[in-house]
Amino acid sequence: MKKLYTVVFLSLLATSGRAGELAGSFNQAAALGDAQDKEPASRTYLQHDLMPYYQKKYGPVFQSCLASTDHPDTSPFSFVLAIGKDGRVLRLYLDHETN
Repeated sequence: MKKLYTVVFLSLLATSGRAGELAGSFNQAAALGDAQDKEPASRTYLQHDLMPYYQKKYGPVFQSCLASTDHPDTSPFSFVLAIGKDGRVLRLYLDHETN
């Protein structure tokens, strides 16, 4: 199988949960995430808590998705999650769809 290069971009957007406060597009959400990534507390959380948890929990799911199709799309992709203060995913922003 081809080596898979995946760009994963996660952002924790502290919102009150009202849809009007969320970014309207992937580009807007990515810009908000980039600004947040400059904060030391965000970088620390992402590196030490979120990414290890995400890779452990969802890495096998991602691999099983690739294995379950005859022609997996292994092109790079990015996504941004808007996560509310209560930990719920409020919105998922994708730069493009994959199979």
